[in-house]
Amino acid sequence: MDADTIIAELKRYESELAGILSRFKRSHNGIHIDRADDPLFRQYVHELFDLFNDALGRNSYSSQIAGEFNEGVSNFVSSPSYKSVENILSVIRASLTRFTRNPQLLKRKNIEEALRHRENVFVIHGRDEAKWRELKDILRTEFRLNPIILLEQPDAGCKTVIEKFEHYAQTCSYAIAVFTPDDEVTSGNDKYLQARPNVIYELGWFCGRLGRSGAMLLLKEGTSLFSDFGGIIQKRFAKNISEKVSEIKRDLVSAGVLDET
Repeated sequence: MDADTIIAELKRYESELAGILSRFKRSHNGIHIDRADDPLFRQYVHELFDLFNDALGRNSYSSQIAGEFNEGVSNFVSSPSYKSVENILSVIRASLTRFTRNPQLLKRKNIEEALRHRENVFVIHGRDEAKWRELKDILRTEFRLNPIILLEQPDAGCKTVIEKFEHYAQTCSYAIAVFTPDDEVTSGNDKYLQARPNVIYELGWFCGRLGRSGAMLLLKEGTSLFSDFGGIIQKRFAKNISEKVSEIKRDLVSAGVLDET
């Protein structure tokens, strides 16, 4: 499906959901979806989910739609809420604005998927060599995955560190960031420890490229966390990453990086 067709489909769903929203019924018990629109709305949600996944692969729009739908249905005891429909409509409109301005985003998937390998997992790390080596060993020996450690890779003709990072990052299906207390930061009278700037940048890059579901954060106790990363899967460990092996495996399976065994 080309970019123009995808945009046209999104506009159609925008119109359909706006119609459903306008037909909600008010009563003394509140506001409720029209009985005829309930199954139609559910069908549209599934179709939108497939449309975004087919166009973009793993993406944040599908996650947002699924979250809004599940919350709206559970809160209203199986009947979709007005807010749920309204929020999903907002997701569609936000995607339309983005894709209309930059239709190349809809053409990037095939190129990226050709480069990306499911078993490649990018390891984002700071100064604590013992921790990233521990994670590397877990990924390789426990899960038979291919951990990508940037400093171990050849330059491949790249002239800058950022070029090299992007060259290898685009081949990965998932990223795991190890946040360790590397830098002391002073803010007023307060002092706290946080991860290195490159770790923060690289994690943000993967969240933008793969969505929050495409990244995991391993946070050593004593390390401050930016509020921007609050929605990412987090695993806090006291001393060793091995404390969280079973949880890491579960989330890698959920993300489709590992097969369930």
